[in-house]
Amino acid sequence: MQDANTPQTQESINKNISFFQNNLESYNKNIQSLDTYKAIRQAVDQSIPDIDHLLDIGNGGVFDYDTSLVKKITALDLFLDQLPDTFVHPKNVIFKTGSALEIPEKDESFDGVLMVMLIHHLTGDTVKSSMKNMQLAISEAHRVLKPNGKFILMESCIPPWFLHFEKLVYRLAGKFAARFLEHPMTLQYPKELIGDEIQKKFNHVDITEIPLGRWVLQFGFKVPSFITPVCPTLFIATK
Repeated sequence: MQDANTPQTQESINKNISFFQNNLESYNKNIQSLDTYKAIRQAVDQSIPDIDHLLDIGNGGVFDYDTSLVKKITALDLFLDQLPDTFVHPKNVIFKTGSALEIPEKDESFDGVLMVMLIHHLTGDTVKSSMKNMQLAISEAHRVLKPNGKFILMESCIPPWFLHFEKLVYRLAGKFAARFLEHPMTLQYPKELIGDEIQKKFNHVDITEIPLGRWVLQFGFKVPSFITPVCPTLFIATK
């Protein structure tokens, strides 16, 4: 249930669960095969080998990196307890159900926290509440990290001007998505905005843009990357 500390709408929660649970196989296939996501995978792989226990938030049962590079992984998402018993995952992975906005783990429990393409899914009724969700997710990641722990965030970012457009059409786009799209409503952010929010909690943040390939996923559809304003961006911060 939604409460005052987790302002993600119940509709957003339900649609995220439904879409990624129902499209797990096809989503995983796209993540493993499309050129943009191969570049993302390579960047994440390079950022995790020094982590012993990794919390992978918003995992959805899909791994955008080489799990063998980490000794132990706890994968957290809204529906992992609903995956079938036949679902196979790496032996060093434990699945847990929970929200990025209220992580069900103790303070300073992990050497690393990873979020891959998660932040833009944490939508609220308004742009303001969605931004609050982004801030809360970053704060929760900071809370569960050990001192000197590493926060790794891979996010699909947009130019600052596009955020102004998103703000103008947010409510209308939300109604359209609710009625006509299986994919949940999203809100994307400029890298500068995300970087500033991370900097408020962490000692330092490095920001790296990941080159787009020919293809990218938008609202669950494979589209040519040149028609989108997005740029995958890697944020690495230390507590």
